[in-house]
Amino acid sequence: MTLHVFNPEHDIALAFNRRHLTMPHAAQELRMNLGWLPALWASDGDIVLVDDVPFAQKASRRHRRRMSAVTFVGIDDLHRFHPDAVSPWGWDIAICTQLSEAGVDRQQLPGTDNLSDIRLLSSRRQCTEALAALRQGVEDLTCGQADYMTTAEGVNAFVEKWQDVVVKAPWSSSGRGVRYIADAAVTTSLQGFIRNTMTRQGGIMMEPYYNKVKDFGMEFTAHGDGSVTYDGLSLFSTLNGAYTGNLLATEEDKTEMLGRYVETALLENVRNKACKYFSTLFRNKYAGPFGVDMMIVARGQGQGFMLHPCVEINLRRTMGHVALALSPEDRLQPRKVMTIEHRVNYVLKVADQEIKLSE
Repeated sequence: MTLHVFNPEHDIALAFNRRHLTMPHAAQELRMNLGWLPALWASDGDIVLVDDVPFAQKASRRHRRRMSAVTFVGIDDLHRFHPDAVSPWGWDIAICTQLSEAGVDRQQLPGTDNLSDIRLLSSRRQCTEALAALRQGVEDLTCGQADYMTTAEGVNAFVEKWQDVVVKAPWSSSGRGVRYIADAAVTTSLQGFIRNTMTRQGGIMMEPYYNKVKDFGMEFTAHGDGSVTYDGLSLFSTLNGAYTGNLLATEEDKTEMLGRYVETALLENVRNKACKYFSTLFRNKYAGPFGVDMMIVARGQGQGFMLHPCVEINLRRTMGHVALALSPEDRLQPRKVMTIEHRVNYVLKVADQEIKLSE
């Protein structure tokens, strides 16, 4: 029996790195409304921690045909269960503290050193070396650079060289820690963001701005023996850096769509490199799902496209993994789109019609 937890505040928890975290209202609402999500990938007999059991039972009803036979349990009753394993959305010190204080055996949770490793591996700084590894041998078909700066001089030199720049906090969530510099114009507000981020987190990530034409990702699972397996493609959309939806289609369909821009052999090459690279990087430090966000970049007018193989590394379960749990296996089944919508509550929706995301 595995205990599953949807803790969407995970990225925020990594940034603050505190045992007790006051979540923003949006994160609290997301966790409360969608706490039932792990039922989509759990096994029969597992338990899912939710904020409100009756609400979870009602909210998940429309997806019950895809759900496993799980038991929803509240935090106050968690001590009555004795899971063999724990699987949160992502590991951080805040979720470990919450579970430990609720009665979960500490032996089922990562130790202090392991949590430190996970936090370090979750930093955007990891993209620097990952890009070098994933682009090796295919530099002419790919793009991507991510530099970690700790001084104002380094920041200024990067901006002067590239002019159009993406600035990222090492730890942040849903685009909140991302800013853009156009034509080397560093405003007073941007200066403040850079300075404050460097003070709080030790440095800041600087990347050239690329002409993106398509977002996608590759989803993986790291295993306890150090090996990494590939789970599938994630074709998703964002708005101002925040997730908006995923295409639900077969691997063949998704590969065919990306093949309109880059050779499928290149995708396979990068996928194999990623399995090898992350197997070494995560060995004895992390076991669980993770995703690597990528994008298709336009070279220039009529000059084709390139692959950016590592925009972000998400050392946790992702919405891409959720989409894989809902995706069809038969190409005869219609493509659909999965979105998270907010009206009164956050709701997971699967639409029958195709939208631009699939084209």
